[in-house]
Amino acid sequence: MADKFLSFSKTGSGSLQNVYTVPEGDEGAVPPIFPTTALVKSIRISNPTGGAVTTKVLMVDSSNTNLSINLYQDSLAAETTQEVLSQPIVLEKLDKIDITGNGVTILVSLMEIALA
Repeated sequence: MADKFLSFSKTGSGSLQNVYTVPEGDEGAVPPIFPTTALVKSIRISNPTGGAVTTKVLMVDSSNTNLSINLYQDSLAAETTQEVLSQPIVLEKLDKIDITGNGVTILVSLMEIALA
């Protein structure tokens, strides 16, 4: 299986929402689904609303008792865009990116690497 470049977007709400979860894989499936690692290149958030919105972007590490790591937590001003990452991050199977922020949009750009 070839590596895939993907992007995922979502509009946040007042509650925590999942944007992306690394596929777990199932090598017994026909055809097999191989475990995947994701290299996250960019996470951009924007606030198209008329006022500032408290926003949080989390990375959840599933291999460490679902440890949540704050990638961004701040008030995002109206009509602004913010890059969350200064360096790429690596996600392993079942790790995920979540967002909260009413009306805030998020774009996650990444490469999935199949471990065949």
